[in-house]
Order: sequence, then C-alpha cells, then structure tokens
Amino acid sequence: MIDRNVIYKYDLTDGSEPYFNLELMGVKEPPELGKGQSIILDMSKTHFFKPDDPIGVVLNFANHSLYYMAMWKMDTHIGMIDDEDDIEKFIIQNNLVEEFNDFLIEINSTNIKLSNNGNQLLIVKENGKLPFKTTASRGMILICRLFCWVTRCKDREALIYFDDFDDMFHYRTSELAIKKIIASNKAQCIFVTHNIGLASNDFLRPDCCFIMDNGELNSLASLTDKDIRRGHNLEKMLREGEFDRRVS
Repeated sequence: MIDRNVIYKYDLTDGSEPYFNLELMGVKEPPELGKGQSIILDMSKTHFFKPDDPIGVVLNFANHSLYYMAMWKMDTHIGMIDDEDDIEKFIIQNNLVEEFNDFLIEINSTNIKLSNNGNQLLIVKENGKLPFKTTASRGMILICRLFCWVTRCKDREALIYFDDFDDMFHYRTSELAIKKIIASNKAQCIFVTHNIGLASNDFLRPDCCFIMDNGELNSLASLTDKDIRRGHNLEKMLREGEFDRRVS
C-alpha cells in the first residue's frame, strides 16, 4: 500500500488471483509473476517510471537502501552496489582521504597520517609508508567501510540496516559512530547490537531502543510502567531487569 491505496495484493493461503492497481502502478497490463525476483524490479527493466510515480518512489527508496552486516573474517551487504565493494578505490577516487582521516580521529581517536599513490591508501610513518589495507586491524577496516557507507548514504531518503556493525569496536567508538551516522544523513537507520552499553538516553530515545527476545520485538518504553526521563540510566535499568517484564 502507498498512501493507503492498495497497489498490489496477493493471498498465498486462498489461491486467489493477485490484484494489481494498474492505474496507480502506471502500467496497462498486469506484470508477469513467477520469475523469481521482485515484481517491481522486473517491471523497471521494461517500463519507465517517473521519480514521483508510486512505483518510481518505491524503486528510488529501495535502490538507495542498504543492509550491512559485519563479521569477524568478512562482511556483507545487500543493496546500493552490486559489484565487489572496493573501499580504497571509493575513498581515493572521491578525494576523501583527508575526510576519512578526520573520521578516524572523530570516532576512534586514531590520529594517523594517510596518503595515497593513486591506487591504494597508505599510512605515512617517519621511516616510510605502509599499505593501509594489509596493515590496519580488522576493526579499522570495518571503520573504513562504515565511513564509505555513511558517505554514500548522505542526503538519501532510504532505510539503512546495520547488523552487528560494532562487533569489534570499543563501546565508545560504537557510540560515536551511531551519533555520526545519525547526524550525517537523512536515512532511517536501524542498528543491531549485543552491546547494552549503547542503551543511553544521551543520544537515543527509549521508544527507539528495542529488545529482540524469543522472536518478539518490543521498545524499552513499552516494557516498563515507569515514565522514563532524560536522567534515567537505560543501561542500568536493563541490567537490573526493569525491562524483563511486560506492562499489563
């Protein structure tokens, strides 16, 4: 549904035919099903949709949205870029070396001097230069990738899902990264973490912090009958079990 108007409807349980609102979709015939991919994505290959058309709005939103998951030995993403992501190439080609340097100082207090030789990032030392990609720690590489995603998503209206993005970060780095990401773009951001130290009234609202437990998702505000105020310590309340029960 878009603006409360049904665009597409299909009930898998009753065997009924799918319903398409052709006028709102901007097409003359129902799209073909069963191709193993998104109907809207398939339609975009054969039809032109204006940016302000319902389908055009959905396509623009989906194309600028991102799922990103960080893991110990590798990380993965869905959306925005189909090819293998080259963080060094992105930073160098977009003249972002100095900006990345500032990003490292801002969220990780890492004051190193970076340069490039046109093909790769280099860490400048007194006795020479070291290749960034093979010298930096896994955590530093993830910070670099995070910087690239934040820069790409800037000023885009989309959904960005960061899954366990802070697995190898100090809690302070994680906190500063969230603040930076929120302040740097227009996208709606979802951060998944196991670090309850990030539950803080200082930069997040209780109704925007959720606990996933046994397949259920509930906001902190809905799990207590207390009137959570600015001065409350959400992390302490979590540790003391304040959110372990349901409000009747």
